[in-house]
Parts: sequence; C-alpha cells; structure tokens
Amino acid sequence: MAHLGLANQLLCITLYRESYTCSLPLIFPPQMRPTLCDTFRSRALWTWDTLARGRSVDCQIGEETLTDLNILELKTRHSFEIYSRTFTKPEEGLNGADWEWWFTGSSRKWIGFRVQAKVIDIRKDSFAHLHYYKEDKNKVRHYQCDSLIKNALQKPFPRIPLYCLYLNWVSIPQFPWNCATYYPVEESYGCSILSAFTVRYLRNIKRRRSTHFKTLLSYINPWHCLVCCRGYSQGDLPNRVFRYWRESILEIERETLEELPTDIRQELNSGLENYQRIYNQIELMNEPPGYVTLLLNNELEEQPDIDLRALTIFKERDQGA
Repeated sequence: MAHLGLANQLLCITLYRESYTCSLPLIFPPQMRPTLCDTFRSRALWTWDTLARGRSVDCQIGEETLTDLNILELKTRHSFEIYSRTFTKPEEGLNGADWEWWFTGSSRKWIGFRVQAKVIDIRKDSFAHLHYYKEDKNKVRHYQCDSLIKNALQKPFPRIPLYCLYLNWVSIPQFPWNCATYYPVEESYGCSILSAFTVRYLRNIKRRRSTHFKTLLSYINPWHCLVCCRGYSQGDLPNRVFRYWRESILEIERETLEELPTDIRQELNSGLENYQRIYNQIELMNEPPGYVTLLLNNELEEQPDIDLRALTIFKERDQGA
C-alpha cells in the first residue's frame, strides 16, 4: 500500500480489521477496489479476531461456521470474480466435508485444490482431529488425511490435497515469517494452509505434540500466500498459485519427509505410490472439470460428489479492469 496516500492507507487498515461489521455489500471506487489478495488477508484477520473473541468467553467456534462466513464475504466483495456453491452437509465420516478451490485468470489456465478445513481447539491450542482415523474390523487404521489425498488425486482432473487451518493463539515471542512482500503480522495465520502430504508425514514424527499449533507453525503458511505471492511468478492467478505450490509447499513436504527414518519413509511412499506419482506430475490445466464450468455458467444443479460441501471458483479480473 506504499503507493496510497495516508488517508487511503488508514482506510485499508480499517477495512482489513472491521469490514465484517458491515451488513451491506461493499462498494469501492475503482482505485480502491480490493484485490483477491486484499480479501484473503482481511479474512485471515477476521478469522483470527473471531476465534480470539470466542477464546475470551470460552466459546469454541466450528470450522463449518468459519468456512461459511468466509465464503459469504469472499462472494460479497468479489461478486464478479468468485463463484461459489455450498451443498448439503455430508454425514460426518472418514472423508469429512471437503471444500474445493479452482483458480483461473487471463491465461485461461486452471489449477484446483481439495481442501479440508480444521479449527484450533482453543482450550488445548491444538488441532485434535488433524490425524482423525477410523478402525476397520481388523483394527487397521484408515486416516482421513489419506482419504483426502486419494479423493483429490482422481484423474482426469487431479487436485492438490490441502488443509485450511483456522488459527488463533495467545501472543508468543516470535513466529516464522517467510513473506518478503508484507511485514510480519501474526493475525495473518488466522487462515493458514498445510499440505495433506505433510500431515501424513507428521503423524509419524513428534506424535504427541504434532497437533499443537507451535509444532505446526514450522509447516504452515498464511493462506494469502497462494494468491498474493509474486516471488515465484509474475504471471496471472493460476500461474502464481501453481508456482507457489511447486516452490514452497512441495519444498516443505520434502523437508518434512527427510525428518523421517529411512524405513518409515519408504513405507509411506509405497503406501500411496500411485497417488504420489500423480501428485508430482500436476500441471496447469487447459480446462476444469465439467461441474466447475457449470458453476461458472450458473448452471450447476447437482452436487458433484457426496463428500463435497463447498465449491469455489476464484477468477482474477484482468489487470486494470
């Protein structure tokens, strides 16, 4: 915001922290219209503040509530850039209730994510259900994380499996910050992203503490990094998202895998070998699945699959529009 005058800078800060108190759609002059980056950042701050308010009165807020309210504000602020549909909640089970993201822009390329939202337990400062599983009759554990990976990486339109963590903590002395674009703001972690493969690796190390937020901080990033970061690409939205995934999220996965003993590493790789191969070969797509096109044309009537609770398309407006 360095190019804005002082009054406009103050207005931007106010919008970041207090816009959720407005019940009417926000109308911005062209020069002040928020970008997707602006809104991703402001929703993280709002999520952080909302969880802090809940913490102050010992009120735990659920991830579905936070997801619904974030979708509402995303659509309100970007009615011509964001298309979203929420479906009937599936019965809670191994697959959970997934959120699907698709990003596109002026290049007409596409990249998709299959997302599982989790909210911090404000009493324990941890994500108690991050390693959720069910046992079959043979006492074999089937992890929700593995189901997310398998569901995401179905051909011919594989999506990147990801966790969205809704987070708040009481002030800590320092926290990691890898962003060169913005100053460190702990509230930016209100909405954070974490690779599903990293979650899979983490359950095999640091078992007792691997769901505590302090342990997870080394593996997560604020969700605005996906849409804001231009350190890996100066291209349009799908190109920036793709490069950020390739250069940052995949790198965290590799570093996490290296923490594991060789035998466990080999066992994990063999367990989902085919899915890992599909994952590593993901590239930008020329077209999305048919149900995404239907939503884009306001023609989607049926739920694409029973485990999908919300579908959101982010279509970045042309620069200067």
